[in-house]
Amino acid sequence: MYNVEFTNYASRFLDQCESQLRNRLFKKIEELSIEPFPQGCIKLQGNENLFRIRVGEYRILYSLSNNVLLIYKIDKRSRTYD
Repeated sequence: MYNVEFTNYASRFLDQCESQLRNRLFKKIEELSIEPFPQGCIKLQGNENLFRIRVGEYRILYSLSNNVLLIYKIDKRSRTYD
């Protein structure tokens, strides 16, 4: 099981989103901490260690390093890759 850490951007997004969405996102993050490469996980091009997973119309961008799952960014698809 991986330790989960959040960037400031991801943490602020979770603080501002509604509780139902927050619960869905936390459930997916908990699943990622156990299995970091589930079906549907995609490695992003141009980044050595950055992956994404879909949660409805939202995307979670994350990386793995030394037993740490770093949640890099969470946002809607249209804003995630900027």
